[in-house]
Amino acid sequence: MSLVSRYLDPTLVERLNHLQLSARSVVEGSTIGLHRSPMKGASIEFRQHRFYVPGDDPRRLDWRVLARTDRPYVREYDEETNLRCAIVLDRSGSMGYGRKHGTKFDFAARMAASLAYLMLGQTEAVGLAVVGNKLESWLPPHAGTSQLARVIESLERAAPAGESDLGRSMQEVADRLERRSLVIVLSDLFNPMARIRPALARLRHDRHEVIVMRVLDEDETTFPFRRWARFRGLEGERAQVCEPALVRKRYLDGFRSHASQLEGLCRALHCELHTFLTSRALDAALTTFLQHHHVAQPAGG
Repeated sequence: MSLVSRYLDPTLVERLNHLQLSARSVVEGSTIGLHRSPMKGASIEFRQHRFYVPGDDPRRLDWRVLARTDRPYVREYDEETNLRCAIVLDRSGSMGYGRKHGTKFDFAARMAASLAYLMLGQTEAVGLAVVGNKLESWLPPHAGTSQLARVIESLERAAPAGESDLGRSMQEVADRLERRSLVIVLSDLFNPMARIRPALARLRHDRHEVIVMRVLDEDETTFPFRRWARFRGLEGERAQVCEPALVRKRYLDGFRSHASQLEGLCRALHCELHTFLTSRALDAALTTFLQHHHVAQPAGG
């Protein structure tokens, strides 16, 4: 029980029990610019063509096939009542930063556990990918209360360390996804856009819905350091002694440029982007996220 409470403390669970969240409700609430997810009600997946027989609904005719072959075929579909969710958690070294409010990884891991708890409670299928410079562990999406224990066990085995290649990792996650899913990425996204862009484009091309949850420490957004300091890289970079006043502008300009590129990329690919600061209470951050999707309401309400 203590293992579970590390990620889902009683106070947080009490707050979560008053909220509803399903993968489908998240997707249906997504709006990026003029893009609104086309998923309404049950989703359908194309299965096969079948020769038209009298009594079939003419609206199901595939007119392109008819024009090409001069033979009438209808399209058959499989209905999916639930949308699977794959949570991608970045455990690279930079996620281990945290000076006042705990590490970014701890915040992201608790967010992953909370999202899994909520969606499993709505009978959704949830899986977890832990990634660094590659896909390091993969828990396929499943429904049922026992899946939460597997998610917690995967989180417990993970720790922030090593280099990051989020683009490669997300490509490997895409290779594992057998059907259309909601993919939630929890990371600081400190990778070059040239690596991230192809991976997000691949996920969208495969018709997955993508939500990027960028987790940052407030230090990374403001660079508050005032005195000479020794900055140590968390992903193998050489340590450097710097005068913060000399590097602050260059750092902040680079940070803002990267953030702007990320926002533009997500907007172009119709991926949803949210930024979370570890200085904010997790339950408050999660409630704001749910309100964005119009699903933060009392359970059963």
